Amino acid sequence: MLTLNEHIHTLLDCRKCPDMQGKPVHGCIPKTKIISIGQAPGVHEERLGRPFAYTAGKTLFQWFSRIGVEEDVYRKKVNMAAVCRCFPGKAKSGDRKPSKPEIENCRPWLGFEIQFHKPKLILPIGKLAIAELIGTEKFKLEDIVGTIQKKEWFGVTFDWIALPHPSGLNVWNHTEIGKKRIGEALELIRSHKTWKETFGYS
Repeated sequence: MLTLNEHIHTLLDCRKCPDMQGKPVHGCIPKTKIISIGQAPGVHEERLGRPFAYTAGKTLFQWFSRIGVEEDVYRKKVNMAAVCRCFPGKAKSGDRKPSKPEIENCRPWLGFEIQFHKPKLILPIGKLAIAELIGTEKFKLEDIVGTIQKKEWFGVTFDWIALPHPSGLNVWNHTEIGKKRIGEALELIRSHKTWKETFGYS
């Protein structure tokens, strides 16, 4: 297996997907038992060199602040992965959804990080990331967000708790069921043994 630094250098040099408009972005850290999985960086994330560095990130870190973890602490303690590591470009509404070949090209980076860290808790953020764990895009957010699931993937068994994408374009987050499920998911995260151990509270 590569070292983490070798993995990062190889990832940052990747140019497998010609339709991707940005260069890879990573949120790798040396040691953790928690991995979050976003969808793909936006144009600002590439410029700033870290995941969830702009508007959606503000909402995401407001959620985590509600359960006692601020952004700077989270970034030091959680390996921030993504389904795709490059900015896909713009679509008519929001960013372009990565293609299946692009997702498949990028999956080995996630696989390495799961095998390297052997996480006990994974947080998929957004439908694209949730679909990676479920294995299908045919699901409703209200049936997944607010639940705790278990999965074996890349030879590692872990719990996972989903969050919706924190983009301002995601109207589901502002519905009554959306707000309720987000609150339930955050409480599941806050009370998870691995989260407590990682952030040092009981």
